[in-house]
Amino acid sequence: MGDRVWHFGDAPRQANTAKISTNFLLACAIESMAEACSLAEAHGVRPTDLVEMFTGTLFPGPVYSGYGSMVAERRYEPAGFRLPLGLKDVGLALEAGAARHVPLPFGGILRDAFLDALAHGDGEKDWAAVAEVARRRAGLPD
Repeated sequence: MGDRVWHFGDAPRQANTAKISTNFLLACAIESMAEACSLAEAHGVRPTDLVEMFTGTLFPGPVYSGYGSMVAERRYEPAGFRLPLGLKDVGLALEAGAARHVPLPFGGILRDAFLDALAHGDGEKDWAAVAEVARRRAGLPD
């Protein structure tokens, strides 16, 4: 999948932890974009304009442009990575943190947001659909 191989240690668990950490970071990025887009929209700024600006300046790259567009356009299908898998990965990060006494305060927020999205029937959608939770919390219209 990538151009190079990273060595994180001799134990397989170290590579697993790197993968869990990366997916946790992706979930945090999606949540932060969802909240930023909800804030912008609540103040009359189109989320698509906001995403275009931040992906063209501060945050170029596939994560922000790809997931940012999905969040701004509220386009969560077809799912590239289903929402229940996102919840699983957030849970794995929380478990890994607890195993080494590493607090992950955003992890609890993410877990609750993913559960909220699942409770609202978004389980077949891409994990970016967690953005709808931020919209609901902001009182934005469906």
